[in-house]
Amino acid sequence: MFFCYPKRPYGAVSRAIAALACQQLLPLNALQLANIVHFIADDTARHRLSNNASCIRPGTSVELHNTDTNERGWLQVVYPAQASYRRGRISIVSPLGAALIGKAPDASIQLTVLRQRLHFRVLTVLNVTHRQPRRS
Repeated sequence: MFFCYPKRPYGAVSRAIAALACQQLLPLNALQLANIVHFIADDTARHRLSNNASCIRPGTSVELHNTDTNERGWLQVVYPAQASYRRGRISIVSPLGAALIGKAPDASIQLTVLRQRLHFRVLTVLNVTHRQPRRS
């Protein structure tokens, strides 16, 4: 996920910052934890999210633009057990995943990892809904 790298060309440090932004880090700050609890556990929020196809939720594929490096890329926001940085799947409890939950296209995301500010813009949100086949 090269597009998550910060602007500074520090090689290994830049890769570490990008990996940390996409990996599950505990403890979460209070705001991130509140957002996650609100959007996953609250039935009314879940209903609102299921009706809004442009809203980022677990299972959503997102195209992001790194405004610092002018690079773009796709990732999928998933539950922690399904997360894989190498496969472009980030956990909802990672710093970037928590910041993305509930956002819509054209939203700006800013987060700090190891005192490095990362700036992203949400370009595309893709939600796929699988319907159960009708029984005869």
